[in-house]
Order: sequence, then C-alpha cells, then structure tokens
Amino acid sequence: MYIPHKNNTVLMKKYGFDTNIVFVFILIAIFSLSSCKDNKRKEDVRKVVSEWIGKEIKFPDNIPCYVLGKDTLPKYCNECFQKEYKIFAYIDSAGCNVCRLDLFEWDQVIKEADNLYPNKVGFLLFLQPNNIEETANFILYNRFDYPVFMDTTGSINRLNRFPQVMQHQCYLLDKDNKVLAIGNPAINIQIWELYKKIISKEKK
Repeated sequence: MYIPHKNNTVLMKKYGFDTNIVFVFILIAIFSLSSCKDNKRKEDVRKVVSEWIGKEIKFPDNIPCYVLGKDTLPKYCNECFQKEYKIFAYIDSAGCNVCRLDLFEWDQVIKEADNLYPNKVGFLLFLQPNNIEETANFILYNRFDYPVFMDTTGSINRLNRFPQVMQHQCYLLDKDNKVLAIGNPAINIQIWELYKKIISKEKK
C-alpha cells in the first residue's frame, strides 16, 4: 500500500495538491520536449534532403591537392573528378580539424569501394584546415594515401552554402556532380549501405 511521504503530506495540506502527481506531469513535460526535439530533427533532415537531392555541387578551380601530406600533381587529383560516382565530403575549420577527419574510417570505405567498384567511385575530401602543416602531418602520420584537397579559404562552401550540420556536408554525386544521396558513409554504416545500393543500381 502506498504511504505518502511526510513532506508530500505537508505540501498537500498547505497547497492542496499531490506532489507525486506534479512529478508525473514534470516527467510528461520532459518527454514531450524530447519528442518535440526529435520531430524537429527529423523535419530538418527532410528539409535538407528535399532541398539538396538533385542539386549540383560546384567545385572551385585550383584547390591545392595533397597526398600523404605533400602537395602533388594536379593530374593525379583531377582523376577523382572523372569517375561515374563521387563521394564528396567537406570538413570546415570549426573545432579540431584532425579530430574530425576520421581517416581510418575513410580508408576502410575507400578500400571497399575500390574492391567492389574498380575505377567507378572517386572520393573528394575537401578540408578547410585551421593549420595546413598540422593537418598535413596528421595525414602523413596516419599513412592516408588518398588525395585530400586543402581549401584554406572555404571557397567551396561559399559556392554551395552547405548545411551547418556536419553529416549533411557529405554527398554521393553522379558523373555530373548532382546529389544522389546525403550522409557520411565513414561514420554511418547505414548510409554506406545505401550508397552501395545506389552505386550498384539496386536503388534509385
């Protein structure tokens, strides 16, 4: 049998309400706010998807390209743009660049793509680093041997005005640089599975 706490009984007598009921209402309010935030997040995702699917990504000219942290020949980097499909990611200068590179994860995705779809998928990794030397050394230290574009002035973001949410700054593109799907396959396995289905032409 439920026995009211002494403090609850005093408050009930003084104010004429049951504090347990108030507590329940507070919990309901908290869960409602959480639900509202989830709905808002889903609505934001839907808005980004409807706005960006089919949109062409524009690329600036003469962005320095690095392999293993060293400036390299443009021809090698330009090959990435010639593929039937391209996975483009933009990492801006906010926060810690090297913390957000996820090089190991990208390396796994790139190797799997090369194995499943030889010469079919290019990766366009654009960084806007706070410190080029630090970023280049980090790439070299991790032996990441795929081209990385150092957009120090953020010119590609000015051309395209990407969404602020990080996972919405990564896209699967077709041969004409039009967006087919949105999301970061390096940190989300479901996104990578979706990308693979599109590349395999199993899903439009």
